[in-house]
Amino acid sequence: MDLLAELLASDDAQLPARLPGGATVERLAPAVWQVTPANAGPGRPLIVSAGIHGDETAPVEVLCGIVSALCVGALAPRIPLLLVFGNLQALRAARRYIDDDLNRLFGGATVSASCEAPRAAALIAAIDRFCARNTAAVHLDLHSAIRDSRYACFAIAPRESEGPLGHEPRTLLAACGIEAVLLTGVKAPTFSARSARVHGCEAYTFELGRVRRLGGGVSGEFAAVDRALRALIAADPLPPSETAPHVFRVSRELIKQSDAFQMMLPPDAANFTGFAAGALIAEDGSQQWHAEPGELIVFPNPAVKPGLRAGLLIIADATSDT
Repeated sequence: MDLLAELLASDDAQLPARLPGGATVERLAPAVWQVTPANAGPGRPLIVSAGIHGDETAPVEVLCGIVSALCVGALAPRIPLLLVFGNLQALRAARRYIDDDLNRLFGGATVSASCEAPRAAALIAAIDRFCARNTAAVHLDLHSAIRDSRYACFAIAPRESEGPLGHEPRTLLAACGIEAVLLTGVKAPTFSARSARVHGCEAYTFELGRVRRLGGGVSGEFAAVDRALRALIAADPLPPSETAPHVFRVSRELIKQSDAFQMMLPPDAANFTGFAAGALIAEDGSQQWHAEPGELIVFPNPAVKPGLRAGLLIIADATSDT
């Protein structure tokens, strides 16, 4: 089957009701499938999502490859699994979103007259149903960054605890090829943060390279995350990695309050760009943000709507395991 072509054609894409080996498949929403293994192994339930933004196509291709392997029997699931393709309309239009950023609609606020709002509600219902039957799940939400990064593959880890990132999470991230991780709270309105906040999932947003057109060179580029996902699904040991991700904490958020917001960065500034202490980072009318010692910036985006985050300021974390 050519799942990607089916997703681009309509909301009617279907998977077989039963996979080779006996696992069953249930469609919870368009392009959202719950897989129940015939013979469960020792691994934790897993949610894998991609395409929450329609221009982040490489993760969609990675997930399509995994689904294809499941359907032909090349990969046998031994854990409960939820497969989620996010913003289908934006994916078809090759746009980040149509009306509203889908990854800002998981905080409980109601957005009227937005084509993304019903999709957010459908994804929430699917996650709630899956997690009601599968506790202690891991949620990996696969994205791509809109700009270059000092670390090509990095993660955001919404967590209830402010403690250090321990050995097991770092082992998982390293196996996925993640070079850096940002520890954040769970209040953000993002898909992964809701899973952590509402269901206690071990949740991560993965930023895998830069946005690109469909088919634009993903083959082999994200082999590490592909191998790790397949190992998790098969309840196999994670592939070993010789390096551990660098760990950062969010120190401040830049919230755009008005259209007067300006960021004192070149348009092509990379994620993890640093500043001299005291340097002016951004201003919004009379409000100014100046750099604290050691601060870096990720996700700088002055074009967001007022009220949304225009960037995160981060510092290196000295408490996590090394």
